[in-house]
Amino acid sequence: MTYRLRTVILTVILLTSGTFYGQAPQHSGDDLFARAVELFRQEQYWSAYELFNRPETDDMPGKESLVASYRLLCEIAMEDRAIADRVSWWEQKHPSAPLKNLVYFKLGNLYASGNLFKEAITCYDKVKVRRLPEKERASYTFRKGYATMQRGDTEQAVALFLEAENYPVGESYKWASRYYRGYIHYAEGRFEEAVPLLEPLMEVPQYASLSTAYLLQSLLYLKQYGQVIKKGVPIYQQSDKALRTTLAKTLSEAYFALDRTVEARSFFDDYLKDISNLTLTDRYFSGILYFKLGDYVQAAEQLSIVGERQDSLGQNALYHLGESYIRLRNKVDALVSFKRASVMPYDPDIREDAFYNYAKLSFDLNGDIQVLSSYRKEYPDSPKLDEIQTYIAANFFMNQDYASAVEALQALKNPTAENSRDLKKAAFLRGIQLYQTGSFRDAEKYFSLAQEPYWIAECLYRDNKFNNAINIWRQFIKESGSFSNPEKYRTSHYNIGYAYFKMRDYPNAADWFNRYLRLGVSNRSLVADTYLRLGDCAFAQYKHQEAAGEYQRALDYNTAAPDYALFQIAMAQGVLNLEAEKIITLDRLMQEYPTSPFFSSALFEQGRTYVQTNQYEKAEERFNTILSFDSHRAIHAKALVELGLIRINMQNPDAALDYYKEVLRRYPDSPDAANALAGIENVYMSRNDSEGFFNYLESLGIDSGKSPDEKEIMAFTSAEQLFLNNSPAAAVTALNKFIGKYPKSVKIPAAYFYLGECHSKLGKMQQAADAYLEVMKSPSGSFTELATRNYAAIQYDLEQYSNAVDAYMSLYDIAQIEKNRLDAQKWLTWAFYKNKQYRNAVVQSDKVLANKAFNESVYTDAKYVKALSHLALGERAEALLLLEELSVENHTPIGAEASYLLCKDAFDSGNFDKAENMIYNFADTDTPQEYWIARAYILLGDIYAERGEWTQARATYESVQKGYKPSEPDDIERIISLRIKKCEEEAP
Repeated sequence: MTYRLRTVILTVILLTSGTFYGQAPQHSGDDLFARAVELFRQEQYWSAYELFNRPETDDMPGKESLVASYRLLCEIAMEDRAIADRVSWWEQKHPSAPLKNLVYFKLGNLYASGNLFKEAITCYDKVKVRRLPEKERASYTFRKGYATMQRGDTEQAVALFLEAENYPVGESYKWASRYYRGYIHYAEGRFEEAVPLLEPLMEVPQYASLSTAYLLQSLLYLKQYGQVIKKGVPIYQQSDKALRTTLAKTLSEAYFALDRTVEARSFFDDYLKDISNLTLTDRYFSGILYFKLGDYVQAAEQLSIVGERQDSLGQNALYHLGESYIRLRNKVDALVSFKRASVMPYDPDIREDAFYNYAKLSFDLNGDIQVLSSYRKEYPDSPKLDEIQTYIAANFFMNQDYASAVEALQALKNPTAENSRDLKKAAFLRGIQLYQTGSFRDAEKYFSLAQEPYWIAECLYRDNKFNNAINIWRQFIKESGSFSNPEKYRTSHYNIGYAYFKMRDYPNAADWFNRYLRLGVSNRSLVADTYLRLGDCAFAQYKHQEAAGEYQRALDYNTAAPDYALFQIAMAQGVLNLEAEKIITLDRLMQEYPTSPFFSSALFEQGRTYVQTNQYEKAEERFNTILSFDSHRAIHAKALVELGLIRINMQNPDAALDYYKEVLRRYPDSPDAANALAGIENVYMSRNDSEGFFNYLESLGIDSGKSPDEKEIMAFTSAEQLFLNNSPAAAVTALNKFIGKYPKSVKIPAAYFYLGECHSKLGKMQQAADAYLEVMKSPSGSFTELATRNYAAIQYDLEQYSNAVDAYMSLYDIAQIEKNRLDAQKWLTWAFYKNKQYRNAVVQSDKVLANKAFNESVYTDAKYVKALSHLALGERAEALLLLEELSVENHTPIGAEASYLLCKDAFDSGNFDKAENMIYNFADTDTPQEYWIARAYILLGDIYAERGEWTQARATYESVQKGYKPSEPDDIERIISLRIKKCEEEAP
């Protein structure tokens, strides 16, 4: 009753009350009380209230508390919101009022109607239900249940609703109580309890709509999708708009769950017609529905909006957004979506799977395995680890990155037999790669992993560990036999012979070389070399006749070193006093092989033979020829000594003295200086002129005796001279002898540096690096700087990039020569990148770009490394800016690769039309970089393959296969072969 209505009623009562009292006789208090009670029962609360307030009624003896209670009931019924204070007064004044249970009940109802459920429950709790009239008890119980439900005590509410439902008399609350019980069970996820309560209510008009909605939702959550459809579809068309909208969405979800996406789409479209704004939940379902229907563009549009939420729904949306992008072939945005989902904590299963996909895509797009490492740390027991490791290993295999393939396969927790075979294969191929670069020590480790004893021994041999190599080869021969691997079986005999030969164990070397020959001729070049080494073994054992025969057999087998064989035959003939034959053999060598490194020695030996046969004129002609050409400079000192000897033999000591003094003047540090000095001494002594000899020595600053320090310097100078004369093999022997004899010498750093240089010339790069490292350990000015530079370069070439990084950093710190400092800064960029230290590579590239001392070529390299590093770090935006800049110069290898990578980025983003146009534009340029043009056309074939146009894809691959002619072997043929095979498998 509104305030206005109350005022009207009160005015009418006041206007009529005077007439009433004037016309009617006075009534007693009892009559007024009885009439007031009757008006109260007739719900005429204002009239009753007025009578209860009359003095006659108020002062009735014994009924004060009853009258006060009725007054309160009237005020409550008239919804007087200021009743609280009067109730408190009433409670104090009339603690035992007869209607107090009814007062508390009605007051509770008043509070409940104003949503003051806490106050309502306080009042209800004061009611003793059995003191209420029977017809009010069901109402009281229901209302208390409702208030309790609103306060969150659903367990108590359910009990009260059940009690109210079963009251036999009074107003029926059966359906209302059942509805709320069903609703509570539904709201709290107890759908099995909710269904039997809500199902009968579909026939009760006032509850049919809501009950139907909750019932179908419960059945949906119980995955009883068929029941949802069975019950929902028949009433769908007859439902009112509100229920129809709800049913449309529920039925759509049910059909979706049954994978009946067409019906699901139809009902969802109906749902969309009746709503003005999509909720995020609607957008999520819409996105998932589009995803199921294969409309990935629409799915991505809806899911990308939901993905902004920081909750489980947003995480789920991001995961399916990533899946949508995968199906759109947009790996770039898929990676971003999976990455975002992987850092959200709401759904652990989705988080892990998103993390897995993020790791896989990081590898696919960027070659980055760091994300996988993070995934492995977080999910060490994940069964997916082996799956992705196998996938990564296969990818590394395809790209011939066998070192990384080995790492991936070694990380498998439960390798299969096939995985183990692949690991051995990868380890073997990586070993071969390192062996070919000269990195024998690292190669040995991979061959050990591959269980390849033959190649392990090869590496040990190359590292001068001959005994170890011999033992392994002998074991290999014993275990493999001649049938399992006949070629390696035979070659192992040859290799053992060589190992003994290197150790100067000539009898054993000859024995194994002969064993090799007895196995039969399978490789003529090795047979020829075997005869050559047999000749050396015989020669070293003074079996010169035998040696000559072996060298001749080497010539018969067309040895790769015929000049050496001829020279050695000549030397054997000389020892056998076959001087005439020796001269003829040496003539043949010089005539047939005029550019031979043995030409100078042959000329010299021929001269010596003429001396020995007293043909001084011919001998002198040979030695003068030597002195006439700088190409024979290494034996100029020897030739001068021999000319001096000729003059002695011709009784011309003065002329001999001139030749000997010329040796000491021009080559005082050569090994022949001692022979010249001895000749000078003999000439002076033959004249009995010892004083002249000592004066001569004094003029040279030479004492007749040599101190230890002088001997040390002479030994070093002699070895140094061999190095300077470009005799690296002889210099290695001399330098090692000096290092062994004078380990504390101040010349040790220089000796190790020369040793490193000699090993480099001989192609023994690991030994060279060892020597340079010794220099680096004992700093010695410029030698240290040069050794560090050479060591860094060798480590880089041997693919020991971690060592290269350390060396280039050291070189940058110590370099006094500006070029070396700049080289260190430049190559450190590459070393960081090759060592997969991509962030350091970016930083170092910036340092190079900021250095104005470099030329444009170095800046281009730095930008290139920086771009590749950004790609590896997943920083595509930064990389693309650099690639765009580099691609302008697409006639260069770097520019052409940059152009290709830009095409590849469009492909990876699923933008095939753009990628196709970019490929054609790139191909239309006049770039000479045929390799990258070929790679671009292969990418074009990949686009056709992704579109399912397998015939066109194959035609594209085959056109590249036929038209591309590389100047040297590369990976194009292998890449194409794999793709053509895929086309054959997929083609209809």
